[in-house]
Amino acid sequence: MRLRAFALAMSVFYIVCGGLFLFTDVLMELIPDYRLALGGILAGYGVLRLWMWYRKRNDR
Repeated sequence: MRLRAFALAMSVFYIVCGGLFLFTDVLMELIPDYRLALGGILAGYGVLRLWMWYRKRNDR
């Protein structure tokens, strides 16, 4: 049960971090270039993890 909750939490974390890079100025001084690419990759990876978590959860 704990690992499933952790997997869900990490998926949400990646989606939120990607959204922050895409739509805000968070860490603009530290990462000024490639923010859209980095945000898109993080958000996409979070969605992929969320889909895999959902699929694995429903297979049981």
